[in-house]
Amino acid sequence: MKAKSSVTTIGTPRTPGGAGPRMRPAGRSALAALVTAVLLAAACMSGAPQPQRNPAVFIPAASSGEVTFYLALPSSPAALAEAAVNVSTPGSPNYRRFVALDAAASQFGATDAQITTVADAIKGRSLNFSVDPTRLFARVSGSIDQWTAALGAPLAQHPGNASHPFTTYTLPRQLPAALQPAGTAVLLPTTQVYDPSIGGSPPPNTPPPTPGTVPLPLNTGTPPPTNCSAPLLQQRRVYTPPQIQTAYGIDRLRAAASGTPAITILDLGGGWLPGDLNLAAECFGYPAPPIAQTQGDGVVTAIAKASGETSLDLQTVAAVAPAARLRLVQTTAGSGGVLDGFSRALGEPGGPPDVVSLSYGRCLVAENEAAPTYLAVADSVLAMTALIGVSSFVAAGDSGSNTCGSHTPGTSLSYPAVSPFVTAVGGTRLALSPANTRTSETVWNDSVYGAKAAGGGAVGHRTPRPAFQNGANDAQYRAIPDVSALADIVPGWPVVINSTLQTVGGTSGSTPLTAASTALVAGSERHAGRPPLGLANGWFYTAAVSNSSTFYDITEGNNDLAAVGCCTAAVGYDPASGLGAPNWATLPATLPAPG
Repeated sequence: MKAKSSVTTIGTPRTPGGAGPRMRPAGRSALAALVTAVLLAAACMSGAPQPQRNPAVFIPAASSGEVTFYLALPSSPAALAEAAVNVSTPGSPNYRRFVALDAAASQFGATDAQITTVADAIKGRSLNFSVDPTRLFARVSGSIDQWTAALGAPLAQHPGNASHPFTTYTLPRQLPAALQPAGTAVLLPTTQVYDPSIGGSPPPNTPPPTPGTVPLPLNTGTPPPTNCSAPLLQQRRVYTPPQIQTAYGIDRLRAAASGTPAITILDLGGGWLPGDLNLAAECFGYPAPPIAQTQGDGVVTAIAKASGETSLDLQTVAAVAPAARLRLVQTTAGSGGVLDGFSRALGEPGGPPDVVSLSYGRCLVAENEAAPTYLAVADSVLAMTALIGVSSFVAAGDSGSNTCGSHTPGTSLSYPAVSPFVTAVGGTRLALSPANTRTSETVWNDSVYGAKAAGGGAVGHRTPRPAFQNGANDAQYRAIPDVSALADIVPGWPVVINSTLQTVGGTSGSTPLTAASTALVAGSERHAGRPPLGLANGWFYTAAVSNSSTFYDITEGNNDLAAVGCCTAAVGYDPASGLGAPNWATLPATLPAPG
């Protein structure tokens, strides 16, 4: 979800010893409370014999030559959703009393008997079969020859290109019954495999926005000294990470934080270069952290091409939380990558992370029309993510209140931002004083500056209003965003891509910023012997009501790019800026204690 960018080359770093490298409030059901309490008791019993793990339940390593499709398994989505709400709602006796993944999967996912039945059918077709640790879906994999034999027909293939180096494989319309046993369903008819032979060329530099009716604003704050020089810095066309962190109180949060949070970035089809991260860290004065990278289905080798999306995610998180344990899950672009990414984030051998950050989204209307079963299973995976204590942050998008474009009348939103089990992050335009404090902040909408880009947000038409929005959102459906932060293009986010400093806008900047800040709070909670945060929305909405200093309320601007009449900022919650921008100097003190 990256908006347009301006480009420059960082010159000689200003470091001693000569020139360095050149950088070119909620209702709860008694059932949910009982289920959660039972699960907690089971998970906390010491010395009790543990059930033997089903050998079919595992995450396979990405394998060369394999094509993977996903199969929905029998589950209990309504009960799972209720349990996730229960542990995410301040005031609940089970608030922040999370459940181990194995216990949650056994309660709400497929049973061993169901798994055995499906496994026998799939393996009977000589395909590989593994059940995700959530027990909500399975992976069915095989070579091209294996799929041809199993289907009785070849997979349709569509080759990739330099801008999208993925081969797309499509199943035939009619599948043998053995590949969709009773109670299951193929989630997506297409899947992708990375082709490294066409993925190595760098993307072209994106030109700056076309001049609009109003001159672009510049950085009116006071950038601290940097260890590099670049025209974009001298022209004040970017904010530096310390300026952004000062404006939102993140510097004060980090100074008081303790512990070592774990942050997972989901990378759907992008690449990054360690040299870019090192140069950004050198330039802006933070230590470049090590990145543990995991390859997902269809991406056996690391993607060679540096993308603005992935580079921005990593550099933003690293600047906020350089001492965190950072992990990148690199999977394919598209809906399948969402499932695979969250799966590998939750199933990490060392345990799930505190926070997941995802800068991706697609038109909800199109997703629902093409793959409603996928949406249902993906929501269940996100609910289980919340139930086990992981906070998920998803970009609300850069297309304003009409993500689906002109072919969908009225407002439209992106998925998975609209899921009730994630925190959707929108965008703002920020102005600073010479002391780098906020002087004003409006809804991000760069159309007046010549770029058709604005923060995603509106009231949806499909997802019922979640309980955490009661009292904030009067509509009967889920509204996004939940919160917002800096997303404008100029002065925008600084990111090094292919050794070149660029200014980038979009909710792909506000999302990892918010995720990493939340992770600092989660790390401190763990260090104090308390559980992590899980879905943060209950905390955020409660804090906004109880303490007006916890969010900077955005009351000006709109995100209407398509003249659909929505949405305009107002006092309090609104579907253009959400609750506003978190004030990280005051928000952590309002975190409710576990139930």
